[in-house]
Amino acid sequence: MPATAIKHKPLSDALQRIEETLAAKRKHPARAMPTTQLSLEADEEAVRRDVEQALNIAQLPLWENQVRGLPNPLARSALFSVARQNEPRQHLKERPITSVKGVEIFYTGEELRQDDEDVFLNLVHLARSQPLGHEVSFTAYSMLKSMGWPTSAPSYERLRLCILRLTANAVEIRFDAGSGKRGYGGTLVQEFTFKDESDRQWKVRLNPKLITLFGTDAYTQLDWRQRLKLRSPLAKWLHGFYYTHREPFGYKVETLKGLCGSSAQQLYHFRNGLKKALELLVEQGFLKSWKIDPMTDVVTVVRNARPQGLLGA
Repeated sequence: MPATAIKHKPLSDALQRIEETLAAKRKHPARAMPTTQLSLEADEEAVRRDVEQALNIAQLPLWENQVRGLPNPLARSALFSVARQNEPRQHLKERPITSVKGVEIFYTGEELRQDDEDVFLNLVHLARSQPLGHEVSFTAYSMLKSMGWPTSAPSYERLRLCILRLTANAVEIRFDAGSGKRGYGGTLVQEFTFKDESDRQWKVRLNPKLITLFGTDAYTQLDWRQRLKLRSPLAKWLHGFYYTHREPFGYKVETLKGLCGSSAQQLYHFRNGLKKALELLVEQGFLKSWKIDPMTDVVTVVRNARPQGLLGA
């Protein structure tokens, strides 16, 4: 289902009743009040604004529970890097993020990684069932379970820091889509609240403008169960990256190193890790095969058939 404006019938019915009330006021204005016409005009303008807002509510596509919606520009860039959890995170300011041709990303904030992407994907998943911009409620326990993280004190703190990083940033994204050039600027999470530590009840709000990243030709529905089985950050990144390609192009090892944000000092170190990650994707049934040309250092992969019903490039 494409990202679209939706109509909520109860709300539409209520607005219709308001319109009928205003029509009655126009037909029988109060004679003793000279300002009645001005009041009516103000009421009408307020109703028009409410009607426009109520009938053009943005809602994410309604994908199945076993998948997650991932914007292609994010998957085809180093915005969520593959650095490991114990490596120090950089603080970036208007940093150009390495990405494929047709995508430009500038980022300010603490460096984001694959665990942040897990949390972001889950928050978007929860938000898809209601108008975008409404609060999303969840328990920290349920969030950790859905991501396959241990339900331990360090994991609760890890989740809190991920949500904080997703909130305390500014990202500017420009990308080519089938319908033309698009862009988004803002935070990945707009705001959050939570109760005391014992309850760990969270409410998170996403920016309604994120809908720009979820047009039919701008996002991919990836297999969440496959991603959960991948413990390697590089394997996770490759899974998302190649999911956005129906027939993957060949990329040089050096190009992939930049696109995934690897911190490996030497290319051969990255190449060794890349081989292991690609083999994991074969073991999980995502890839049919892969190879690295010894002469050109170009990586080519062959995907297994996409599960029926999943949307992607």
